[in-house]
Amino acid sequence: MLEHGRLGTRQLATLTIMMVVGDMMMIFPSVITSYAKQDAWMCALIGIPLGMGLMAMFLKLGNAYPNQNLISISRSILGYWPGTLVSIFYLYFFIIGAATHTREVGDFMTTQIFQTTPIRVVILLFTIAIVWAVLHGIETLGRTSEILLPLVIVFIVVLVVSLLPQVDVENLKPYKENSYVSLAQGILVSIIYPIGEAVPILMLLPYTINNPHRNKDIILAAGIGSLILSSLVTISMLVLGAFLTQHNIYASFTLSQKINIGDFFQRIEAFMASAWLISTYFKASIYLYIFVLGTAELFNMKQYRRLILPTGLLIFGLSNVIAPGITYIIITIVPYWVDWDTTIGIIFPGMLLTIHWIKSHSLRKQT
Repeated sequence: MLEHGRLGTRQLATLTIMMVVGDMMMIFPSVITSYAKQDAWMCALIGIPLGMGLMAMFLKLGNAYPNQNLISISRSILGYWPGTLVSIFYLYFFIIGAATHTREVGDFMTTQIFQTTPIRVVILLFTIAIVWAVLHGIETLGRTSEILLPLVIVFIVVLVVSLLPQVDVENLKPYKENSYVSLAQGILVSIIYPIGEAVPILMLLPYTINNPHRNKDIILAAGIGSLILSSLVTISMLVLGAFLTQHNIYASFTLSQKINIGDFFQRIEAFMASAWLISTYFKASIYLYIFVLGTAELFNMKQYRRLILPTGLLIFGLSNVIAPGITYIIITIVPYWVDWDTTIGIIFPGMLLTIHWIKSHSLRKQT
């Protein structure tokens, strides 16, 4: 196997939460509200069990081919050349995803915190950080996630609890004023953005210790990640309202700026930014790791480590040219990203699992 490191079940679960929350922690309230408007909080809640079901589908596919990752699974099910084409599509998504997450960090830091710092400096520093993580291997990345995940959860809990005095239930009214199409779109977004982008788990399963409770823990981790995002959507709508949530791409950051308890506990937006940076860092690192590992698998290379530095340079370049600015990302990229996520997170895994079932049923009939 290309990767000799091994993940424990708890480490894979923490990485799953990081992938689900990831960059969505800051932008998810705005994205889902743009589709579902006043009913975004309901769509987010409905998406929790449905997202756990999607994760169960990923695990079903991965468990059908133990000790194989997504690249070899695609080839085993579809054949060499069709499986290779699907694998290339996935690898392209992973490299673009890593570059996009890196660019999101650059845009956020230069528009909200370091406003006079060139964006290329922030992108370069973040790229160096994720390359450093991947160079140390997936086992080190998993153990680090165990240490930092509690910080992320604590920051989010503090945010939600501190905003409770500013909650206004009237902001959630009127209920169900949108069409069923808008509700369906909101539910799809609540599933496909957080859980669909966790499809890299199919590349990590072969390097994870297969405990009896592994599947249950991973599905629960997906549910926890979706619950965190649902909590952010709900508290954002309760405090800001649907209109401000929809038109503020960094709604969670704005919420943290509104905290003021007794003119003493306030200005904690740096902590919220830290939580978002941590989760986005792990998501981008996993995408980079999956890309180099999958590329090495695709071309039958003996090791993947020699690809890490060139890929880091590629991510740095792509992050700078992927969009001219944050406005372009919001208007042009975000509306179509859900279609891409649906393809790689639902259509392709569903197709692979369906073909696997058909082939297995045919073999059973022949015997």
